[in-house]
Amino acid sequence: MDVYRDPTPDQLQDLHDAVVDAVTTLADGISVPYGGLSSGDPRWATSMNTAEWQLAMLRAGREIEPLGQQLGERWARTAGILGATYTQLGDAAGITRQAATKRWPGAVPPKDASPVDIETAGGTGRVFYDQASGTWAWIAQGANGASAESDDDAGHVTSEAAAAAAGAFLAANTKETNA
Repeated sequence: MDVYRDPTPDQLQDLHDAVVDAVTTLADGISVPYGGLSSGDPRWATSMNTAEWQLAMLRAGREIEPLGQQLGERWARTAGILGATYTQLGDAAGITRQAATKRWPGAVPPKDASPVDIETAGGTGRVFYDQASGTWAWIAQGANGASAESDDDAGHVTSEAAAAAAGAFLAANTKETNA
């Protein structure tokens, strides 16, 4: 079952025109010599034929790719959370399943994302799948009363890696380490 159609040439032209309009609006706001000119100003008619205006457009256009990447990331993760597969993400983005997996790791939650409880070295921990980051995380309390959790920026690709990190924390925080 198809979930979308490829855009028609007319739809692509409409997108092109909308992007150019958005970049032009931004360029108008950031151009020092030509920003904010009204169509009645004699400089308005020739402003687009100047290096200064084209540089303002180039600078404004520089924002398109990072924005596209950011939005693509959001849409891929949301689609994955809602049940899309990496094959579907790749097809929609015009890349392979493997490339989609590499570009958006964790966008498609694992089939079994149930939390796992750990008891070792007298302490306890929990390993869980963090839907927001698309990675595995952990939280633990050592036998000596110290507690910690995985760093937000250092999510783990697998539950095993998160469990190993939690286990290392628990092993380093036994009752003997607090003596």
